[in-house]
Amino acid sequence: MTRARTQTLVQQRPGGQSDSSPAAHNRRPTMGRTKPQGGTLVPRLLLAPAVAVLLLMTIVPAGYLFWSSLTSNTLLGGTGGFVGLENYRNALTDPQVLKSLAITFGFVVVAVTAEMLIGLAVAVPLAKQSRSNNIAAALLLLPFAVTPAVSAMMFKELLNPNYGWVDHYLGVLGLPSHIEWLSKPSTAWVALLGLDIWQWTPFVALILMAGIQSLPKEPLEAAAIDGANAWQSFRHVTLPLLTPFVAIAVTLRTIQAFKTFDSFKILTGGGPGDSTEIINLGIYRVALQSFRIGAASAIAMVLLLLLSLLIPLLLRIVGRNADPEEV
Repeated sequence: MTRARTQTLVQQRPGGQSDSSPAAHNRRPTMGRTKPQGGTLVPRLLLAPAVAVLLLMTIVPAGYLFWSSLTSNTLLGGTGGFVGLENYRNALTDPQVLKSLAITFGFVVVAVTAEMLIGLAVAVPLAKQSRSNNIAAALLLLPFAVTPAVSAMMFKELLNPNYGWVDHYLGVLGLPSHIEWLSKPSTAWVALLGLDIWQWTPFVALILMAGIQSLPKEPLEAAAIDGANAWQSFRHVTLPLLTPFVAIAVTLRTIQAFKTFDSFKILTGGGPGDSTEIINLGIYRVALQSFRIGAASAIAMVLLLLLSLLIPLLLRIVGRNADPEEV
């Protein structure tokens, strides 16, 4: 009976007669397929200001930076001549530049790893909804809200061996005090890493805390029914589900860590000697102390190229178990 009804479905003509021609069966409803009025001119006009700002703020400076890297421009002698890839050859064979790159990569690896571990340890207990946790999460924003230059100035005063609070409380606790924190490479790195971890761990913790709060409850409930303890549930359920958020936090922090300049400039200035001279300080030294804009532009382009290769690779490594649409 159902088949018979299906075969008798026809479209009615205006005169009440049925139209059972093949053309009538091939017709498709056109409701909802109205052609947009005005074409694509209006959307393009609406996008034009944003595209113009994007070009002025990103594409144009990048193009000028690349052009400057091919010249011998200086701040003292005006416009220099075209030297091609000479600046790049000098940058890639300069021992000081290579050392600064190695120091920068080492700093990024240690700082981001420490911030991810501490941030995860902070995010797990704060992910539970409670009034005290909400207050603690709000307080986490304080270090992140302080300007990096201001944070570096505060840390420099706290680490002062004459009147700094750090040495004072170390003496109160019976630990070695009157330490010249910024005069030795080892202690200078402790100060720089401590400042960076203090300032950026809340950023990581908030991302991971939001991720934990958004995870579905069913897998954890199923793990509990199967007899998994808290560590097993975290290791085999929570952590894999949290991978997209870990990938986001690692990527954003890595990019920001490569941009670090203020804290190093204020705390150590690259010293003692050149033991803490990261690549951004090297670019600053070449451009604004040696006044070689072309050479500094080439170093900056090398760093930009390395980051362009590193970030996609980092996303693949960190987010290999995550949903591609979420990373």
